[in-house]
Amino acid sequence: MAAVISSTVWMLPSRTNDSTTAGMKLADSKANVMKIVMAFLNTPGKYLIVGTGTPRFGSKALTGQALADAITYKDWVLSYVSQFVPVVNIWDGFTEAMTVEGLHPNILGADFISSRVVPIITANFEFPGIPLPTDAGDVYSAIRPFGCLNANPLLAGTGGSLPAGVNAAAGSVLADGYKALGSGLAGITTRWFEEPAAYGEARCIELRGKMAAAGGYIYMQPTANVIQTNLAAGDVIEMVPAVEIMGSSRGILAWEAELTITKTVSGASSTFYYRSMDKYQEPFTMPASFAGALETQRGTID
Repeated sequence: MAAVISSTVWMLPSRTNDSTTAGMKLADSKANVMKIVMAFLNTPGKYLIVGTGTPRFGSKALTGQALADAITYKDWVLSYVSQFVPVVNIWDGFTEAMTVEGLHPNILGADFISSRVVPIITANFEFPGIPLPTDAGDVYSAIRPFGCLNANPLLAGTGGSLPAGVNAAAGSVLADGYKALGSGLAGITTRWFEEPAAYGEARCIELRGKMAAAGGYIYMQPTANVIQTNLAAGDVIEMVPAVEIMGSSRGILAWEAELTITKTVSGASSTFYYRSMDKYQEPFTMPASFAGALETQRGTID
């Protein structure tokens, strides 16, 4: 079992677009995958997991020889590639309901794939773990190896700002150092409150009513930007919040974490966005109940 960090484990979920590329044969796909496998085997400190690929549905469905090749490829990964690197079967059990448009996984699809991949990872690799903040210490410290750019990591306090746009109910409170933004929430009221959590406070938002029109959103962010002079060029940062949705119906389109970095480029201020979702997840309504962690893309300080 190898002791690794997350950035050293990679997953090749399938043979990508080989199945729909003119002139691309199954043998070509296999050769390409084995080149990738051998490249990882010859690179110390880098590890690869190969997936079988997922079925296609509806207008994206494969038929005839293309479908037969896809199934053959799946069996080849499980029987042959598994001799070289860990493999994961994400074909069997994958359904159309787990896709956005018959091809790309939605939230349910991502959860399904994760449920198959995680046991493979835990069986083959050891991770040191990246803990979330568990105290209200300083924004940065040499003794906090994983850092914390959030000036109020426990989301504690009641001094935050809840403007009219969020339609907050009387008695609502927001954590110190935070502000909320809202738009297009006609017909919806929100209640903001705190509950005890394993560490610090849980930030809760209760939604009531029926939205008059699609497109409304709620945004919560720090009141002031975090100016962090202790970050050095080459440092890599990300945001990892925990989220839980408890509801009786599917009505939330997306719950997204976003890390923004503003810096000067060619003499002008430019903002770069690092998000936890992409266009294939956002158009799909989330399950009525959902719990997990959101991890943004990683930004490198320069």
